[in-house]
Amino acid sequence: MLYQYQRLRQSSMNGNGIFCRRLDFSTFNRLPRHMLNSYHVKIEDEGNHGNDETRSFILSSLAAQNQSRVNCVLCSDVMLVFDRYPLVDGTFFLSPKQYNKNAVEVKNEGRALFLNAVCMKCLDGKDADRKLCCRFCATQWDGSSLIMGTMYAYDVFAAMPCCNERLKCNGCQKALMLSHQRLNFYSDYSRKVTCPHCTSVDYHFVKPLAVYYTRQWP
Repeated sequence: MLYQYQRLRQSSMNGNGIFCRRLDFSTFNRLPRHMLNSYHVKIEDEGNHGNDETRSFILSSLAAQNQSRVNCVLCSDVMLVFDRYPLVDGTFFLSPKQYNKNAVEVKNEGRALFLNAVCMKCLDGKDADRKLCCRFCATQWDGSSLIMGTMYAYDVFAAMPCCNERLKCNGCQKALMLSHQRLNFYSDYSRKVTCPHCTSVDYHFVKPLAVYYTRQWP
């Protein structure tokens, strides 16, 4: 069976030799059985080795900093980075905000962003003692719908506004839109917008986790 024992060895196939080769997928056994598929976990395309832009972007960005491990922005757990999909036991995401000091700065479409990561345990919401809840509406953040082992080109926290507090200007604190309104794309929440009230231009939807969430962690 594919999901059995987790074994690692240093890869001699990648250009830098700093990333590990994943020999099986046993770490994903914690997921429900219906999620053990390529729809929920990014799996390597056998016919596309070395040609995937997302993978090349992540590995080259980390290799430039000689960084073969990343930390979860929520629990700070250390995650190995692998040379093929799934690249990490969680998921990467880009944000204009550096959620921890180990998130490397990258350039994407001409924008200066940070390559952040969330671990599988914090994403799937399975552990009762790993909860991230909104301070204002008490809604628990749920990242179980995100594909693991790959990267999202937007801030995954900003893209899921749970209440009106997440839709306010960072300056004047007035609402940027009505509570029932939503932007066209998830990535729009990670871009600079102009407040219609005070004309402040900022990443208004990208909020500090410590200010807008309460955490329950071991």
